[in-house]
Amino acid sequence: MKQAWDQQHKFFDAAYTSCTGLIADVARERFGFDTEPYADLLHWADIIDGAKFESADAAVGLAAPAIKLMTVIESATDPDFIPRLIPLLTAQPLVDTLQENFVQEALAPRLEKHRRDITLLRSRAVENHGVITFDITDQPTEGYSKFIPYYLLPEAVYVVGLSKSSFRIKISVGTNPWTTVPAEHLANIAAICERYGGGGHPRVGAISVPVDQIAEAKRIAAEVTVELEALGQRNRVPTDPA
Repeated sequence: MKQAWDQQHKFFDAAYTSCTGLIADVARERFGFDTEPYADLLHWADIIDGAKFESADAAVGLAAPAIKLMTVIESATDPDFIPRLIPLLTAQPLVDTLQENFVQEALAPRLEKHRRDITLLRSRAVENHGVITFDITDQPTEGYSKFIPYYLLPEAVYVVGLSKSSFRIKISVGTNPWTTVPAEHLANIAAICERYGGGGHPRVGAISVPVDQIAEAKRIAAEVTVELEALGQRNRVPTDPA
């Protein structure tokens, strides 16, 4: 009986970039749930979960109500914020939810931090052989938008960034979602991070190092950078000398 129940109630499809999309489609197709009232919510869930923003400017510019809500949700520390938000997301347009007083109160400081993060990363990020690197371990900035480096240096393919929080040093490793390099030529970021005790998925990952081991974190970041730069050089399209 348990096996039969599992076959009817456990679903997996690796083609989906959004868990929300899979849940919605299964609920509609298998159980007759009407997802039409949530079409806008599902549309943006797919974009945000799959990093399918049309451009780095769209992701970093925070013009759309859904992207503003995303920034608030990602940085929410009040345990009551998300439970208070969820019923509104399912009952009214996203733009109306964004205008709720408690949402605006949380959004204002987040937007200000976002502007500071852009300024900081502009001063620290450099690109070499298709790899952006930066070190902001001297700044309390964990939680910055991972799209900012690609917004600042859009021709790059990868990023290796160092940041620090109260409990760890984080080495963030990522792939530009808008790169024109064919997918089969891109590095498997998860595999790289796993060698250093981290993880992720093929396009983005991270490695955590104890907060008092800055030298070790920098060593690992340097090794990962060299590996990705070598790959970037191999993938570089030769320019016509004429």
